[in-house]
Amino acid sequence: MVSHKFDRRTLMQASAAGAAAAMFAKSGFAQDEVTFEPYDGEEVTISYGIWDSAQQAGVEEQIAAFKAVQPNITVEIQLTPWSDYWTKLQTAVSGGEAFDVFWLNSANCPVYASAGALVPLDSIFGEGGLDPANYPEQILDLYSFEGHRYGSPREYDTIALFYNKDIFDAAGEAYPDDTWDWAKFREVAEKLTDEANGIYGVGLHLSGQENYSNFVLQNEGRYLNDALDACVVADEVVAGEALQWVTQFYLDGLTPGPDVQQSNPAPDSLFPGGVVGMLPGGSFRAKTYHDLIESGFNVGVAPLPQGKKRATVIHGLGNVVWSGSKNIGAAVEFAKFLGGEEAERLIGTTGIGLPAFKGLEYTWTDGLTELDAQVFVDASEYGVIPQDPIFGPAWQGTLGEEVQKGFAGETELDAIPQTVQDAVNATIADSQ
Repeated sequence: MVSHKFDRRTLMQASAAGAAAAMFAKSGFAQDEVTFEPYDGEEVTISYGIWDSAQQAGVEEQIAAFKAVQPNITVEIQLTPWSDYWTKLQTAVSGGEAFDVFWLNSANCPVYASAGALVPLDSIFGEGGLDPANYPEQILDLYSFEGHRYGSPREYDTIALFYNKDIFDAAGEAYPDDTWDWAKFREVAEKLTDEANGIYGVGLHLSGQENYSNFVLQNEGRYLNDALDACVVADEVVAGEALQWVTQFYLDGLTPGPDVQQSNPAPDSLFPGGVVGMLPGGSFRAKTYHDLIESGFNVGVAPLPQGKKRATVIHGLGNVVWSGSKNIGAAVEFAKFLGGEEAERLIGTTGIGLPAFKGLEYTWTDGLTELDAQVFVDASEYGVIPQDPIFGPAWQGTLGEEVQKGFAGETELDAIPQTVQDAVNATIADSQ
């Protein structure tokens, strides 16, 4: 999985995605009108859009395996860095020259699906294709929209609690386990914090996916209403309470603040650098931390501490097919292969991430012998998918900006829920 500084779910170029949706919407091309002929065996070349160079070698192994069963289909990788990926995709879709198959995150599935830019992949599921029973239901739901499936499952990620054993040992504290709740988490964060030696009890990332969204879910909260057209952080209280609880860690100096993490993000530098004792982090970070054990990084992992209930954000990328492809049949065959057992096995054995195919999780966990990576698999049982409205993810950026103002002390603690709700609703109004 990707281990960059960005929130994997959030599309920073949300306006670009919105522009693409608007352009397709104006064309009058509806999603139900996408039809195609099945692949007939002719020699064709299709493109595959991805954004992570660290995964390219594993992707190439998947392509080689596909070539062995479909020798007349050549797949060419088109690698575009994350910082440019979404702008390029918007431009390509609008201009009629997009990738035939490409990676998509769930936040953008409703945007592109509703605009008619994606091929419904219902035909690859069921008899003779991918059995839905082989995948976590949440992962299938991530790429379903208005009765259609648009994404071939790729992998998934959940959030758990990494911890630095050396810091715990020095403080005489027992390691985290599955009995921890919010009170225990806060108590130990206070005990591990050692201002004189520059140690923070916890490193709470600025990303919602790896930080506050999990606590909102654990407090039985949500950001948006059922219709996904209004923010309810203040109205429903529990989400706002969770945001305030998390914010208190920043205000009390138990975690590095936004000013520090802008240049030194907790997951990328402060935690592996031995500056923070605990880190809520994604499964996509497990291999990076595991590989550091050889050089003396004494790391462990446990389930997230629970609130009113156990919960974690669960997400995963999907492989989608562009509706404007000149070789939709071949592209659909490739997407189907990528969701099948052979390609999914390579997700794990090449270290790309946690396979979405049930029963193959061990191919990933077996490569992490010094970590109890099974906690990430177990977390899928209580994983909750994000709320992804049709008008796109711009609201997520606003949410993050407002929450971080609270972390930095720029917004009074009591005012955070209403301030967040008002700002997010303003963005939603602008997005529709």
